[in-house]
Amino acid sequence: MRWSFLSGGAALLVAAGLLSACAGSAGNAVESKARMAPISFNEIPGWADDRQGEALVAYKRSCPKLITGPETRIVTDGGEKTVTTAEWKAICDAANGVKDTDTRAARRFFEDNFRPLVVQSPGNFTGYFEPELRGSRAPSRLYTVPVYRRPPDLGDGPYYTRAEIEQGALKGKGLEIAWVQDPVALFEVQVQGSGRIHLAEGGMLSIGFDGSNNRPYTAIGGVLADMGVMQREDANWPAIRNWLKRNPGKGRDVMRKNERYIFFKDTRSTAAAGSQGVPLTAQRSLAVDPRFTPYGTPIWIATQRPVIGKPGQVEVYRRLLIAQDSGAAIKGPARGDVFFGGGANASEWAGRMVGSGQAIVLVPNRG
Repeated sequence: MRWSFLSGGAALLVAAGLLSACAGSAGNAVESKARMAPISFNEIPGWADDRQGEALVAYKRSCPKLITGPETRIVTDGGEKTVTTAEWKAICDAANGVKDTDTRAARRFFEDNFRPLVVQSPGNFTGYFEPELRGSRAPSRLYTVPVYRRPPDLGDGPYYTRAEIEQGALKGKGLEIAWVQDPVALFEVQVQGSGRIHLAEGGMLSIGFDGSNNRPYTAIGGVLADMGVMQREDANWPAIRNWLKRNPGKGRDVMRKNERYIFFKDTRSTAAAGSQGVPLTAQRSLAVDPRFTPYGTPIWIATQRPVIGKPGQVEVYRRLLIAQDSGAAIKGPARGDVFFGGGANASEWAGRMVGSGQAIVLVPNRG
């Protein structure tokens, strides 16, 4: 589960009856349907050059959820199609018989078990990553910003606002997982949905999304643009972060414009987990709108990615990803949010990526 500093969205395939808890219930399913048209794999530019074995690694991580979850009803170019758990199991069994290191075999797996459909709506793609920050298991003069776990009295209604929590509404309740030094870095982790804390005591603490205060989300890039601090088209995360750090007092007030506050849990994992409940794979996992796109759906995207160290320059970015995450700001057809993993490059890619392009969904051809 993650959000965006400006606006977000991802939705590529209409699904009925496969909605996550954060998306609502089947009765609230979106009625509009994405228009799609068939295409052959040979007609997909870059398909023969991709390393589909990397996507196969991500797909296999979705398989336990696909074969134990409810049947999937999807809308295709020819109408509605139902994929049963037995059909998913047959596809996953085939996947498990392919070595991830065998690119040709992995490519054949996707070609044999799926058929590609081009989403007719223009694509628009952004990115996110797993931030890293420094902290401690205990508070100190250096580490003063608490990281809170989910409060036991948190229900479905509005809880304390971000400002109220930061002003001490939860202090003394024993909810602190850790303390960190940088409030801007913690805000970044809350937006991204997961992160890793380098502990002063040694070791690493991985934290993942475990609920919110049920308050509305406000993208602070838009707030800064409305303030006249920066142009909306220039409000990427590196620029936002720099402004917040240079203006700590005003920055705190701007961050509090976003009332939504995220609670975390110790995931005890070295990999971030998405809304599907499986570990994410860097540059092979995609955040989507589950009202449109079933988790586990392979999706080919053709867009642009920022060039590292060269602001304003982009490069062609075409590859196969798997729908494994979602976010409150991720809505509508032909929108995707690429998970770039962790590290400095991932931060720059995710912070600057806003690209148009094309989405091609792979629909199971069994059944």
